[in-house]
Amino acid sequence: MKYFFNTRLGPNRYLLGDGSLLCKDVPIARLGDQAYRAEDLPELTPDDDGEIIVTRSADEVFSPEAMASFEGMTVVILHPEDEAGEILFVDPKNWRELTIGHACNVRRGQGDQSDLLIADLVIKDALGIQAINDGLRQVSCGYNAEYDETAPGRANQYDIRGNHIALVPNGRAGVRCSIGDAQSMASKAKQWFASLRKAVKTKDSAAAEELLNNAPANMVGDDDEDDGVTTVVVKVEGPDAAVPHGAPANAVTDESSDIETRIAAIEAAVKALTDKLSPPVGDADDDEKKEEKKMTGDAGYQQDVLSRAELILPGFSLPEGSKMGTLKREVLGAALRTADGLKLIEPLSGKNPDFAKMSMATVDSIFNGASELAKSRNNSGLSLAVFTANSQSGDVAALNEKNKDFWAKKGAK
Repeated sequence: MKYFFNTRLGPNRYLLGDGSLLCKDVPIARLGDQAYRAEDLPELTPDDDGEIIVTRSADEVFSPEAMASFEGMTVVILHPEDEAGEILFVDPKNWRELTIGHACNVRRGQGDQSDLLIADLVIKDALGIQAINDGLRQVSCGYNAEYDETAPGRANQYDIRGNHIALVPNGRAGVRCSIGDAQSMASKAKQWFASLRKAVKTKDSAAAEELLNNAPANMVGDDDEDDGVTTVVVKVEGPDAAVPHGAPANAVTDESSDIETRIAAIEAAVKALTDKLSPPVGDADDDEKKEEKKMTGDAGYQQDVLSRAELILPGFSLPEGSKMGTLKREVLGAALRTADGLKLIEPLSGKNPDFAKMSMATVDSIFNGASELAKSRNNSGLSLAVFTANSQSGDVAALNEKNKDFWAKKGAK
C-alpha cells in the first residue's frame, strides 16, 4: 500500500500531509501460547497456578475473516474500561470519545515475521501522536473470540474478530508487538533486560533474537552513565561454555553462534543475576515457584503486581529479577511497619502475620485486598497523560476536550 508523506521520522514512522502520524509494519498479534489469568476467561477452568494457556493457530489468526475484522479498526490509548473495570469495546456511541486513529493494510508478516499479524497504524490525534513519541509503543488487540478447552489450564482460540488496537506500556504479546523505532521503550536498559528474561523463560527464540540484535547502548558499554543496571558478561565459546559469576560491565554475544546456544548462555546469565539480586525470604516452596512461572508467562500480570505494590507501599524499590511472590511478601511486610500500611493490612491479615510462612493463595488475597483498599483511600483517578494501566475512559474525554482546544487555536492562527 502506498502513502504520501512529508517527513520520515524514523524507520517506521512518517509524518503525513495532514500532520497525522503513520506507523508502518506494526506487529499487532502473534501465534503461539499466551498466558491469561482465570478472571480474564471465567468460562474456562484454570490450572493449579490460576492461569490458562491459550493457543492461537495460524489457521485462526490468518483466516480471511480474522484479518478483515481488524481492517479500519480504531486505535486507542490503553484498553478502555467500563465502570466495573471490564474492557469496553469501541462502538458508534463512544468512538468519538476514544479514537486516536485507525488500522489499515492488515496482512500476514513475511520471512522471520511470518508468525505475526502486521498492520499500518494511522494516528490522527495530537495527544496520541505525543504518546507514541514519548515511548508508548507496545500494542494490544481488543477482540472477541471463542475458546475450546482442551484440558484444565489449556484452551484453543478460534473465531477471532477484532474491535480495536490499544497502545499500552506492556502488552501480553511482548516487545515483538510494538511500533518499531530507535526511540522504542525497549531501548531502555531495564526494560530490555526484563523483556529478554521473559523471552528466555518462555522459550520465545524469535523475541530473544530481536532483543539481542537491538541491545541498548548502555548494555554494551557505550553509555557513560551508571543507572544502576547490573550487567553480566556472556561470552559464548561453545554449547557448554560457563558463565562467570559476578562479571562486570559489558554484555557480549557471539554472533556466529546459533540461537539455541545463545539462549542457553543468556538463561544461565539470567539465573546468575536473579540469584544475586533476589534476597532469600524463608524457604522457596512450590507456591513460590508457581508464582515465578506465572510472572514469566504474562507481562500484563507482572505490571498488575507492580502497580498494586506501588499502591500498598508508595516508592518501593524493585530489584531487577525479583520474583513476584517474594515481592508480594516483602511489600506486605515492609508496609506493615508503616502507619498507613498497618491500617490497610491488619484488617485482612490479623495481628503479627508471618508472610514468609503463609501460602501463596493467602498472600495473594491479602496483597490484592490491601491494594484495593489503598486505591479506594487514594480516591483519585490517574491521567492518561502518564500512560498507566489504571486510566479510565473519563480521562479520555478530558483529553478529547484538550485536543479540541489544540485544533481550535491552530485554526485561529
